[in-house]
Amino acid sequence: MASYSISAEDFEDAELKGVYTNVKSRLNFSSDDLDMIFEIALMHKDRFPAINLNGAFTLEKYIERWINGYAKAKDNIPSKRIARPKSSCTDPSLKTVVKAVLGLSEEEAVSGETYHNLFMSAENILGNLLEEYIASKVKPYGFLWCEGNVLSAIDFCNSDGTFFLQIKNKSNSENSSSNKIREHTDIHIEKWYRLGTRSEKNKKVPTYKWEVLNKFINDHKTMGIELAPCCMTEDEYQEFLQRKASENHSLITNQ
Repeated sequence: MASYSISAEDFEDAELKGVYTNVKSRLNFSSDDLDMIFEIALMHKDRFPAINLNGAFTLEKYIERWINGYAKAKDNIPSKRIARPKSSCTDPSLKTVVKAVLGLSEEEAVSGETYHNLFMSAENILGNLLEEYIASKVKPYGFLWCEGNVLSAIDFCNSDGTFFLQIKNKSNSENSSSNKIREHTDIHIEKWYRLGTRSEKNKKVPTYKWEVLNKFINDHKTMGIELAPCCMTEDEYQEFLQRKASENHSLITNQ
């Protein structure tokens, strides 16, 4: 079956709105947040993601996939997900080298390999958990979580579509392809990362960028004017991770 890529830029606003309304009704899906995101996407159609479609090349099928992507993400938030085993096996030579250098027994080496897998599994989910934490803090200020890749290269936007934000866990976690997607647009997409690095007594130590994110939110909020300024912190984020991991021991896997 042939595969096609469809772009929302090929359609007029009125047609997109009509199809969006009809598909939502057919799917019996309702979301004020997605309605706002849709209106913002109409203002910047290049931010509608490219979606490969099999078979019939229709706008209805595109919008259905677009809505379902968001709905599935809402129903499967990061902290509730079950970790999947990695798709490739660990190279046995790694254990051979570590055993020889450290003089470990086979049992000790296997234990170390297990913990390594757990740390890697945890690292793989941190970006999604970071977004979930941020979403829980910024919604009262009029910020929308663009789950399910509903806006290309955008993780959060404010409700009037005047500020766009991409979230990264570490300063070096953006690859060249995602950087290209973020920059090849007429709108400005701000990038924020949580974890930086500084030197202290010839040792690399973490430095956190929450004050930058808080300023973004407070400077571009569309709601919550009467609320205290948004104030996310590393301590609070660590408490969030502790709570969510304690509630779901299947968040990570040693496989």
